Amino acid sequence: MSLRQYLPKILRSIVISLSLTTTLPLAEALAQQPETAEIVFTGSDAQTVADKAAQLGNAVAIYEYIRNQFEFAAYHGSRSGSINTFLGHRGSDVDIATTLIAMLRSQNIPARYAVGTIRLPAAQLTNWLGIGNLDVVIQTLKDQGIQSVALAADRSTVDLEHVWTEVLVPFTQYRGLTTSISVDCSQAANLSRCNWIPLDGSFKQKTYNGLNIDPYNALSFDYTGYYNAIKDSATDPLQRKDKNPLTILEEQIATWLRTSNPGKTLDDVADAGQIIEIHDGLLPASLPYTVTGTIRRYDSVALHDAVVPASEPKKWAKSLSVGIDMIIPTSGTPVTKSGQISLLLAQLNTKRLTLTTEFPAPGNTPNVVTRWGGTEVARPISGNGTIPGYTPAIGDPFTITVSMDGRPDPTGGSDDQIITASYSAIVGGYYLVASGGGYSNWSQVNRAADQLLADNANYKIVFNPGDPGANGQPCDFASGLNCTPYVDATGNGWDASDLPLLQNRPALDAMTGGLLYVAASQYYAKLREQVERADHLMKTKSSIIGFLGVVSSVYDVEYINDTAFSVLPGGLLIDIKGLTISGSYRTHEAALNYSNRQVEFFMHIGSSLEHEVWQELTGYDAVSTVRGIQMALAGGSTLLNPKKNSTEDTLPSLYPSLGFSTTVPSAYTYTPFTIFSTAPATWTHATQNSAFDTFLSTINASTSSAQKEFATYIYSPSSRLYGWSKCVSDQVSAVNAYASNVTISGSTCAGTPFSGLKSTVLNIISQDWTNNIIPNAIGQTLFDYFDRNISFTTTGRVYRSYPLNANAYDTSTVTKIRNNLYRQDPTQFWVEYLLPSTLVTGPNNYFEVSIRKDYLAASGRLSSLAFEILNHGH
Repeated sequence: MSLRQYLPKILRSIVISLSLTTTLPLAEALAQQPETAEIVFTGSDAQTVADKAAQLGNAVAIYEYIRNQFEFAAYHGSRSGSINTFLGHRGSDVDIATTLIAMLRSQNIPARYAVGTIRLPAAQLTNWLGIGNLDVVIQTLKDQGIQSVALAADRSTVDLEHVWTEVLVPFTQYRGLTTSISVDCSQAANLSRCNWIPLDGSFKQKTYNGLNIDPYNALSFDYTGYYNAIKDSATDPLQRKDKNPLTILEEQIATWLRTSNPGKTLDDVADAGQIIEIHDGLLPASLPYTVTGTIRRYDSVALHDAVVPASEPKKWAKSLSVGIDMIIPTSGTPVTKSGQISLLLAQLNTKRLTLTTEFPAPGNTPNVVTRWGGTEVARPISGNGTIPGYTPAIGDPFTITVSMDGRPDPTGGSDDQIITASYSAIVGGYYLVASGGGYSNWSQVNRAADQLLADNANYKIVFNPGDPGANGQPCDFASGLNCTPYVDATGNGWDASDLPLLQNRPALDAMTGGLLYVAASQYYAKLREQVERADHLMKTKSSIIGFLGVVSSVYDVEYINDTAFSVLPGGLLIDIKGLTISGSYRTHEAALNYSNRQVEFFMHIGSSLEHEVWQELTGYDAVSTVRGIQMALAGGSTLLNPKKNSTEDTLPSLYPSLGFSTTVPSAYTYTPFTIFSTAPATWTHATQNSAFDTFLSTINASTSSAQKEFATYIYSPSSRLYGWSKCVSDQVSAVNAYASNVTISGSTCAGTPFSGLKSTVLNIISQDWTNNIIPNAIGQTLFDYFDRNISFTTTGRVYRSYPLNANAYDTSTVTKIRNNLYRQDPTQFWVEYLLPSTLVTGPNNYFEVSIRKDYLAASGRLSSLAFEILNHGH
C-alpha cells in the first residue's frame, strides 16, 4: 500500500474514531474498530502479523503467545507500532497492547486499550524489570516518564499508570473453553452473549539463577589501551584494534571468571532472566495485579490522546519532526527558506525517511524532497518560486534539525523532554533521518537488507549508454525527454527506464536510501542490544530514552560486490547526535548509586559502532570520534585532557601541544602606537602579510567580551592595523611639529582633505581616524581587540603564527574549548575534554574529533557526554 493510499485511510480512521461517544450502541462501536497508524494488521508489511494470528486461531493462543514471547521495555507510550513490536518481540505496555489488539482484530475479534493506576507488590515489580534495588526501579520508571509512580510508605507496594488490553469474547467461552469461535461478538445480534475480558501481555515474572556474579568493582575498562589500539596493534596482547568496547569488556570478564568463578560463563554473569511461561489454555480470570483507580478505555491511540490533558496526563503517540532551513545566495540580499515535516515514530519503524536536494531550472529555489518508504510525502522547501540572480548549485548549504519526543514529565507537568540534533552546512548528498530506542531490533535490519537486495535486482544502472541525445538536444535523464533508446552490437541496451543512478530518482532512493536504512537499522539494533548486554554484565540499569540522528552519503557511485551504491571511502557518515540515555544505576547495591563509568562506556560503544557498521557494510575504514582518536595517536599525536574544576586547571600547560606559545613568535617586533584616545598594539615583521593568532590563555567573569574571543594579526607596512596606525601616528607627529598659528593643508591617510590651523587639522585627523579608518579600513571589532586602552595586554595570552600545519586545529576550536572550561559556574558544573593534539589525517580528509564530559559539581555526576566529529575537508 502506498503512502498516498495509506495516509487517507489513517485519517479516515481517526475521524471515525473521534466521532465515537459513550452513547453509541456497542455494535456500532465494534464496527468502527479500525486500523490506525499504530494498529496495522493488513497489507504486505503486516502480513506476518495476520498470518501468525490466523495460525494461532483464537484469543487464548494469541494472548499466550504474546505473554510468553515478548519482552517488556519500560518506555512511555507508543513508539514501535504493531508490526515492529511483533517482529522485534519487545515493546512498552502500550506497544505490546497495540500488537495484541492488531492480532485479535485481524481475526475479527474486538479488542481495545485499557489504562489505569495499578498496584504491584515490590518484589513482583523488581522481578518484572530485573532490577534488584527497588529505588533503582522507581528511578528507572520516572526516568522513562511513566506516570503516577508512587512507592508506599512501608515500601511494600508501588503504584504506576499502566496499559493493558481488553478483548470481547462470548461469556460462555470467555476463558477459551472451546478453540473455535462459535459466537461472533462483532455482530450486534450476539452482544448479549459477550463480555470484555482484561489481558496484559506485557506483565510477567521471570526466573533468575541467583548467582549475582558481579565484576563491576573487580574490573575497569582500559581506555588508554583502547585509544592506542591501532598504534600498539603489533604488540597489544588483547588485539583491540578492530574490536568493539563490549567485546573487549566481555574478554576481560571471561579472564576474570577463570580465576574468581571457574566454570561460570558470561551468560551466568548477565543472568537476563527467563520468562515464566503460562500454558493454561484459558484466558485469565482477572488481571495479575490490583487496579486502584478508574479504568479508562479507548479504541485507538488517537482517541486516548484526544482527551489529554483533561482526562489523561500525557499523549501516547510520539512524533519526529524534520526542519529544513536554507539560505539562498543571490545577487542581492540572501533569501531564507524554511520548511518542516512530521511523522509518528510508529510510522518510521517499517519504512525509511529520506531527504535530498533536487535542482530545478536556474533562478528557482532548490527542492528539498522527503520520501517515506520511497514515496514522496512533502517538500519542506519547494522550488516553485523564482529568485532573481540565483542559479541553483549542488553546493548550496542547508541545515537539518531533527527532533523527537523523549520522555514525558513523570509528574504529569510540562517538563517534557525533546531530543534534538542539528546538522549544518549540508551540501548535496542523500540523507536518512534515523530514529530508534528501546524498540530497535534485528528484524528492522533484516527487512531493510531484504528490500535493498530486491531493489538491486529491480534497477538496472547504466553509466555510459552511448549517445542518447535526440533532435540535437541533450538527454534529460530525469524525464526521459530527448533520450534515444540505445542498443549495442550484442543486443544489450537501455531505454528511458534505465537511467543513470543520479538521474533516476526512484532508483536513487531505493539504492542509496536503502543502503543508509540498512546502516541506521544495524547501528540502532546493535546499540540497543549492546547497551542492554553491558548493563546485565555489570549489574547496572540504564534507561534508553531515544536514539536520533542522520545517516548520509555523497553523490558518487561505486560498485560494492556487484551492487551499485552512491558511496565513497569518506561518503557514508553515521552521525547520531541525539543518543539519549537517562543515566545508569547499579542494580544490586543497597543505595541509589549512579554509575558515571557505565554511561561513559555506553557512549564509547555508540561512537565505535559509527565506524564499525560502515566497515562491515562497505569494507572501508571510517572515522568516528573514537576511531579518530585511535588513528591520530597512531599517527604520532598525543592525547590531551583539558579540564577545569575546583582543584585542577590543565589547559594552560597543554597549549604548547596544540602549537601555541606564551610569547609572540620571535620574528615579530612589538611596536605599539598611541593615537589620540586609542593605543593599538602592533608588531612589525620582515615579510608583508605575515600573521599570527592570539587569545587569552584563561578568562573569567570580568574578562571583557572582546577578549573572550581570538584575533588574527596580519602585518602590512601600508595597510591593516599596523599600516594605518603608523600612517596616522606619523601624520599626527608631523602636524604637531607646526606652530599653532600656521595654516596646514593636505589630506588624511584615508584621503579626506583638510586646511586650517593645527588644532583644526588634528581634529579632522582624529575624526577621520575614529569614524572612518577604524570602522571601515581596519574593522571596529579587530581594532577594539588590540586597543590597549580598552583591554588588550601582551601578558597572559598565547600566540600561534601562520601558516598552520595542515593537521592543526583551528584557533576557533581551541578558544571554544577554553570558553567551555572557564565559563562554567564552578559551584554548579565543570567540564573536561579528551582530544588528540592534532587533527585526524584520513585517506581523503582531515577530521576534528573530541570527547566532552560535563559534570555536576556537587555530586560529581556525569551529566552529559558529547562525542564530536567535524570534517575539515582536504
